[in-house]
Amino acid sequence: MDELEKEKIKLSKTLEIIEELLSKEQFDLNKLFSDFTGKRDELWAIADMKKIHISNLETALDKPYFARIDFTSDEDGKTSSIYIGKNGISKDVDIIVTDWRAPISSLYYDSSVGKCSFTSPTGTISGNMSLKRQYEIEKGELQEYFDVDLVSNDKLLQKYLNSNNDARLKSIVSTIQKEQNDVIRKEIFNNLIIQGVAGSGKTTVALHRIAYLIYNYINSIKQNQYLVIGPNSVFLKYIKSVLPELDVTGVIQCTYEQYASEYINENIKINPSDKKVVASITGKNNTDIDKFKCSMKYKDMLEKFLELYIYSIVSKPLMLGDFEVLSKEKIKEVFESTASSYSSSMNSRIENTIDILCKIIEEQQDDIISRYGNYSSILFKTAKTDDERKQMRNKFTKDRAELSKNCRTIIRKYFNKGKINTTKLYKLFISTIEDFNIYNYDQINKLKKDTLKNIKNNAYDFEDLAALIYIKSFIAPNKDYEKIRHVVIDEAQDLGEFNFFTLKKTLPHATFSIFGDLAQSIYDYRGINNWDEVNQTMFDDKGEIINFNKSYRTTSEIMTVADDVAESIGLNRSDLVVRHGNKVNVTEIETEQNIPKYIAQKICEYKEKGYKNIAVISKTDLLSNYINDDLAELGINIPNVSSNDDLNDEKFRICTISNQLAKGLEFDAVIINNANETIYSSSNTLDMKLLYVAITRALHELDIVYSGEVAKPLKKYVKKNCDKQLTKVK
Repeated sequence: MDELEKEKIKLSKTLEIIEELLSKEQFDLNKLFSDFTGKRDELWAIADMKKIHISNLETALDKPYFARIDFTSDEDGKTSSIYIGKNGISKDVDIIVTDWRAPISSLYYDSSVGKCSFTSPTGTISGNMSLKRQYEIEKGELQEYFDVDLVSNDKLLQKYLNSNNDARLKSIVSTIQKEQNDVIRKEIFNNLIIQGVAGSGKTTVALHRIAYLIYNYINSIKQNQYLVIGPNSVFLKYIKSVLPELDVTGVIQCTYEQYASEYINENIKINPSDKKVVASITGKNNTDIDKFKCSMKYKDMLEKFLELYIYSIVSKPLMLGDFEVLSKEKIKEVFESTASSYSSSMNSRIENTIDILCKIIEEQQDDIISRYGNYSSILFKTAKTDDERKQMRNKFTKDRAELSKNCRTIIRKYFNKGKINTTKLYKLFISTIEDFNIYNYDQINKLKKDTLKNIKNNAYDFEDLAALIYIKSFIAPNKDYEKIRHVVIDEAQDLGEFNFFTLKKTLPHATFSIFGDLAQSIYDYRGINNWDEVNQTMFDDKGEIINFNKSYRTTSEIMTVADDVAESIGLNRSDLVVRHGNKVNVTEIETEQNIPKYIAQKICEYKEKGYKNIAVISKTDLLSNYINDDLAELGINIPNVSSNDDLNDEKFRICTISNQLAKGLEFDAVIINNANETIYSSSNTLDMKLLYVAITRALHELDIVYSGEVAKPLKKYVKKNCDKQLTKVK
């Protein structure tokens, strides 16, 4: 019997076991609802777990495993054939398929055939790997297998890279590369910053890291204690469909804006960032102010204001009318003593101070009442009429009653100034910001004027959110987020240093995995300059910065063009994974009005080639709308993606989309709309980053069309195109 037949028999037996397990699980689920006698919540929890198990088994019937390793342990000399799949499958005590997240599975991703070792919960296990095999299984049928040494050098990787968009994320567990696997399997206690070129698998690794951590820390950390922060709602909807494939269902997902809104918990309006991008592109926006608001200098100014504000609360004595109950020095001393408590937020300090002051008054009550008696006697002698004396007696009675209750009522009234919400305190800061301009920022007056105008309309820019979160954490931290244990941030290059600082401050029990690419910083007017400043701000330089330089997404032809654009603004080139495809077409259209006709033709060509996901990418939302309307007039009726859309919907397989919304996504074929020097100026760093983002969305084919003068980094790729060659679009 040859090896292929043996593998087919093994697969057949495995599928029989899975069908047997599936039948049993379905029977148990039906029986559960009729026989369960516990609480309803417990019933639903058990039922949900069984449904997930059933779903995993049903998926496994199509492809139960993707790899096999034969490992001989040095400890006992026993050789085991370990079949690795997306989910582990066991029957009684026997492991039929080993989960890709299990410790021993790391040998498949990291080790060559020969001497090797892996880290298990009991320590390091050494041995010899005599076989590493990969399988192509479709619909329960073995197509072929490959015996390989390294995952990165095999035929399966090339097949994966050449596949269409809708199959890519589902099959990634079989082709995770060593440098990716190293990051995925880092312990949860590590703080990581991954700088990755476009197409290096940042998002894929981010999601698989979450799946790995959930699997390995299942007994100590719940799924809702993980948080994913993405750049926009389109991106979050895109990855939401991937997470269940990785056995992840309960992870919290949000944008930074959504996080801010939930954390602050006030009814505020957040202005959309896309308008600022357009304004910064056209030079109509003061980006220096935006950058400043996201800097640590702005945090320092706000901190000075808050320090002064909090001590202004205790700047006077506690009075009963004209009688001094406690001196301002004593109140300040008590208030300062609360700063070292576990929770030193303003509200908690005020509550602690009130309790301590009441206790002091209780302990000193005899002395205070004696002093009050002397005070009231002297005051009573000043009364000239019976009516005045009557009023004084009533006042003295009330005052003594308050003293007998340790003055809790007047103490609470004393601290009324501290009862302020986040937005009111921010308005007070902005109103007096000149007094805290410790860095002599030269645009402080414009910052004040523009921000107060927004505040008047209860509207805030993204650049105000870090300050608002910081104020909220200062007044009364939102305790709901203290449960979070690990945070994954994707497209992190678009956050400023102050934004990172607030995340670390408001998620005190969390570690972080941060993924981004400085070359794709399309919000660079507010974003970071380098990852070292993030490491310093968040982790005191103790985080680990890792570089992903290999691009797996695009063909060599496409990535070479992208690298030329990146290099034009002083950024490094990527390390290409050798996957060739068609050359990039940079096509000049003499008459701008004919650009839609050319794009329409390319869409039809790509459809005929069998590409399932095609995007026409424009620099701005407005340009995307325009080209969408023009295409509709030519009979190409496709949707234009907005920030509210879900790209998992079939109708968005072919679409027009702006640069901002396309970031983080990928398409089989991309057409870039009008990449001329006016729209994508080679002298403008932001324009070049936008062009880089657009280029690197393409998996297999890229067409760049323009009219006029092409963006300078693209000049050597230009192919002249006569308008007369444009055929009528059917």
